[in-house]
Amino acid sequence: MSGGTKITLLIDPAVNSMMSEVTVDCEQSDNLIIGDSESDKYFAKSLQLKETDMNFLLSETEEIYSESKDAGRRKKLFCRLQCLVEDFANNNVPSSKSKRVECYTPIDEKERYGEIYCYGPLLSSAQFAHIEKDSKTFVDMKMKNTSDIILQEFDDLQNRTGGNPTDAEMTSFVNANFEPVGKLEDDTSLELEKWTPQDWTETPVFLESIADDRLKSWASHLNKLWKELGCRIKDDVKNNNHLYSMIYSSHPIIVPGGRFREFYYWDNYWIIRGLLLSEMFDTVKGSIHNFLDLVNKYGFVPNGGRIYYTRRSQPPFLTLMVREYFNKTGDTDFLVEALPTLKREYDFWMTQRNVIVEDNAGNSHVLNRYASDVNQPRPESYREDYNLTLGLDEAAGAELMSHMTSACESGWDFSSRWTGSCYGNDTELLRNLRTRDIVPVDLNSILAAVEKALADFNSILGNNTESEKYMTAYDVRREAIEKILWNEEDGVYYDYLISQKAHNRQYFASNVNPLWTKCYPDSISVQTREQRLHQYLKSTLHKDGTSVLDFPGGIPTSLNESGEQWDFPNAWPPLVHMIIEGMANSDVTELQTEAFDQAQKWITTNWRGYNISEEQWMFEKYIVTRDDGVPGAGGEYDVQAGFGWTNGVDMVLLDRYGEKLTAEPKTDITSTVPNEQMTTTSSATNTLSTIATAAPLAIAAAIIGSV
Repeated sequence: MSGGTKITLLIDPAVNSMMSEVTVDCEQSDNLIIGDSESDKYFAKSLQLKETDMNFLLSETEEIYSESKDAGRRKKLFCRLQCLVEDFANNNVPSSKSKRVECYTPIDEKERYGEIYCYGPLLSSAQFAHIEKDSKTFVDMKMKNTSDIILQEFDDLQNRTGGNPTDAEMTSFVNANFEPVGKLEDDTSLELEKWTPQDWTETPVFLESIADDRLKSWASHLNKLWKELGCRIKDDVKNNNHLYSMIYSSHPIIVPGGRFREFYYWDNYWIIRGLLLSEMFDTVKGSIHNFLDLVNKYGFVPNGGRIYYTRRSQPPFLTLMVREYFNKTGDTDFLVEALPTLKREYDFWMTQRNVIVEDNAGNSHVLNRYASDVNQPRPESYREDYNLTLGLDEAAGAELMSHMTSACESGWDFSSRWTGSCYGNDTELLRNLRTRDIVPVDLNSILAAVEKALADFNSILGNNTESEKYMTAYDVRREAIEKILWNEEDGVYYDYLISQKAHNRQYFASNVNPLWTKCYPDSISVQTREQRLHQYLKSTLHKDGTSVLDFPGGIPTSLNESGEQWDFPNAWPPLVHMIIEGMANSDVTELQTEAFDQAQKWITTNWRGYNISEEQWMFEKYIVTRDDGVPGAGGEYDVQAGFGWTNGVDMVLLDRYGEKLTAEPKTDITSTVPNEQMTTTSSATNTLSTIATAAPLAIAAAIIGSV
């Protein structure tokens, strides 16, 4: 065979007699010949396939054809097509689960920077050269040249080194082709520039209700942090977006600092709650506009502001952000503008993250789960993910990565929660993730609140038919949550394990999320239900006998000591806040009292941590076994300071209980914790010591929560 040959793949779907035809131009290489007379006959044979299998093969073929117009780069991709056709011909039909799904889909077919920041041999070589300690650093670097030039230079390097460049050669290559990651605080960032919000005020009204002068001074400092924490994305990111992994936003953003140099999704709900108390309505409106723009571009809100986050989301709080803004401002013009986009995000969750579950009576219910289809290592944690798949076959490795990226979509990355019933003290947690097999309580509770808000928005605007549609969806979901997630025996909601058709009867703070959203069906007694939820929390004990409501430093995320950050002994501000606010909004006096007690403990913990750190830091998470503000530990990265969702939660609690809260309550609640329990926090204490003695982390750039 000489030159390129045309192959026609004919597929005869079983559903009808029509022939579907896909034409692919093939290339000849020394190692692979596609399109000779024998293979022409082979490829042209008629394959009897189900319609779903036909669509899968067609989409795979189209992906291979469009993935690269460059013949040299297409050769390897055609190997995959050939294997697929052989599998179909031998009735060894591949599952869609084994299909390779990268973390980025180009909006423009001319975009090639995904081949650098998201997948491909250059990314792999750069990450395994260990140029930076943190995998995220490389994928946040700006390119000095276009992706075409850099990819060609990398091909030249591969050819010179026989496809195996040394670490030193890769380091030299990266230094020559990428700019170092700068810092916002010292004006070396190439992506971000400092910004002072024009709507900031020194004396927002909520400060007036805080009786304790020490807490009032602290709240005033939290308010001032907004001036220091905002930033703009530079115009160069917009004008030369092909050189950056950052997604441009037209309005100012809030970023974490440290390893997180971009905005994140669900954290902003609590940031917005704090900004609204600071009366920064224009800043909030701009932040929401940024998220609406993302939905209009991608169809949903990505996990964060990088292209490698654009195939997974986070808990869907955008509609609830709009609700908080509207409740404060009554801005119906903005509601009219935002509503079509809010509907689009809701549709994403209902079409791309839905699952049908049967109850005990055999009735089907539509609920939702976290289900990213990305089944490759995350670029920002590339080495860690790749090494995790070692020893697994390709299909098992791909499945594990899809569970991992789905766990990231939950915001709880990572937790024993996502192993389902597989977790044990000797469990290698990350190798046993089952996220896609789990119907989470909190996701469905939040979506119920979204449906109720969409119904309310449409009613306010006079769209009665639409309002009724979303109210019906809300009612249907409330019944589904009751049938699938409520456990009558234990008096609580549990995540549902799809494959086992059973509840995961372990404690997680998310189990009582319906207490916050109030998504109970009309058929039950709300007071009785909330009393049972309270009793569940009171009676759920750590192995040392301490109730989850009696820890001095907050409400634990779980009781599993897995070493991951969304497990014991950590308490996370958003989870603590939702439980407290749910209790506070109950009609049951006992729960209202409990809400204040938990708020007092949380404020004490945060205030003490703020004061004992020389830099007066706030942290993203705290150790529950201490009441002196020791930051949480575990997981993939060091504890982060700043901290947006912590600041927002504390401002909300100070606003609600400011007349009664005190900086130093009379009872020394630390003394209630057994001495042996204190030993579990030594690593966190060391972490705090390390942070306090290290070079400043630029608290002014560290505002957002976990990612």
